[in-house]
Amino acid sequence: MGRVHQLIRDAAGTRWGRRFRWLLVAMFVFGACLVAALVWVPLPARLSEGDSVVVAWRDGTPAHVFLSPDDKWRIRVETDDVSPAYIDALLAFEDQRFWSHPGVDLIAIARAFLSNLSAGRTVSGASTLTMQVVRLLEPRPRTLASKVIEAFRAVQLEMHLSKRQILEEYLRLAPFGRNVEGVEAASWAYFRHRARDLTADEIAVLLAVPQSPTARFPSANNRARLRAARDSIARRLLDEGLLPRGTGEGAVGPEALLDDIVASPVPESLEAFPREIPHAAYWLRHRHPSKAFIQTTLDAATQRVVEQQVARRFEEAQRVGVHNVSVVVVDHATVEARALVGNFTFDLQPGAQIPGFDVPRSPGSLLKPFVTAAAIDGRPCAAAVFGA
Repeated sequence: MGRVHQLIRDAAGTRWGRRFRWLLVAMFVFGACLVAALVWVPLPARLSEGDSVVVAWRDGTPAHVFLSPDDKWRIRVETDDVSPAYIDALLAFEDQRFWSHPGVDLIAIARAFLSNLSAGRTVSGASTLTMQVVRLLEPRPRTLASKVIEAFRAVQLEMHLSKRQILEEYLRLAPFGRNVEGVEAASWAYFRHRARDLTADEIAVLLAVPQSPTARFPSANNRARLRAARDSIARRLLDEGLLPRGTGEGAVGPEALLDDIVASPVPESLEAFPREIPHAAYWLRHRHPSKAFIQTTLDAATQRVVEQQVARRFEEAQRVGVHNVSVVVVDHATVEARALVGNFTFDLQPGAQIPGFDVPRSPGSLLKPFVTAAAIDGRPCAAAVFGA
């Protein structure tokens, strides 16, 4: 053993030994610099970019959706509020080892290298879901240098964010055509419901579009391409048992489900996002500037009935010189607002966009409707007030 140690010491004193020591020092310095860069280089600024503000009815469905600060329809959503079947299919389709790799999948890189080498061209990529998030945060030309930067950024994201947070960033930023971003916004724009309620054919559509958003987003021109991509993805997912087929007596066989998917139409247009209750929505957004989701107690049916009644009286009110109105409907049992009408319209007429329900009133004006109601009922207090 002493002989071995002596040989090592002798080798360390040679020219090759000195070079080996310098190599170790260089590797240590490089590693230290890399770790420092991963820790201290600022994360992509778009991580903190604002999203669409959603004002919701009491049942949680959107009543009014605002564009994000960068003019996108982008609704932040947590993984628990997205269909588990969609999450499973997404990871199987895009990044099977997402939960275990550190941002870069060396196994996928090796497999892609061998596949591309044998084919003589690029037939397979090795981007992880984390690297895709990096591209969405910081778009770059598709070059080898960009891949190196994306790999660095991906490892950095994995150091600073949890796997769940990275997945939620993808769910928030994935491109779905035009200015629609994220699975929740796409679910509303494509299917008029939340991402937690996706069906098998809808899951296949939402996996197909981000691969080529411009060529596949819902439109008459893209219908054939979107249908072909959806059907191909559905076949692959069914082969791997990754589409919901029901349980018990309601379970559907893979072939039957595929037939249903192939026979179902694909969306051909982007639906408009709800823009109801504008007075209440703008008022609430101003009062809660840090919230992206504002839950209200307003009831959609009650609100629409009140708005219809106000609209019926608009022309009559104009004829007698009444240009503004506000209505507040409160559930007397819970003291919760069920409807808020801020004015006749929300146009560019003077004062039209002022939320009348938030304008201070004098005590006398506030009492008038109650005194009048008491007078109609013939109550003693009304008689005293009116001098009877």
